[in-house]
Amino acid sequence: MTKDEILHAHQNYLSWLTFLEKMSEDEGNTPYREGKWTPNEIVMHLAEWDKFTLQERLPLMKEGEKHQAYPNFEDFNTKAAALAHEQTFKETLAHAKKQREAIMAELQKIDEVEWDKYFYIGDHSSTIRNYFTDFIEHDLHHQKQITPEYNN
Repeated sequence: MTKDEILHAHQNYLSWLTFLEKMSEDEGNTPYREGKWTPNEIVMHLAEWDKFTLQERLPLMKEGEKHQAYPNFEDFNTKAAALAHEQTFKETLAHAKKQREAIMAELQKIDEVEWDKYFYIGDHSSTIRNYFTDFIEHDLHHQKQITPEYNN
């Protein structure tokens, strides 16, 4: 994906968050399927990974930089889901928008030639382009869980 395509995908994510504002608090706090997370928990999960990326990853996405390995996914995700219970679904949506807008602002500052330079996360190499292509796939996975009918 090009830088513009990635930024466009992020804009589509923001549009999806706006679409979710139509949901009631009850809908936002009801699991999308029995035994699964609620939309509030899913959106908070995405927002917390955005926050992690913004604070812990983006500043060091430079050629040759070494990042710590990812935190334990299960622990991180459990904490994110718990945060969703501390606020309304509408507050979670606002938090998610704020995090993604901040990521977009930072990405816009990075010249596209920097997007293919390798850095390391733990023992694995990545590039800005690869990182955010995976990021978008993760977004889409969760979007389909909550709103399989949604098309940008």
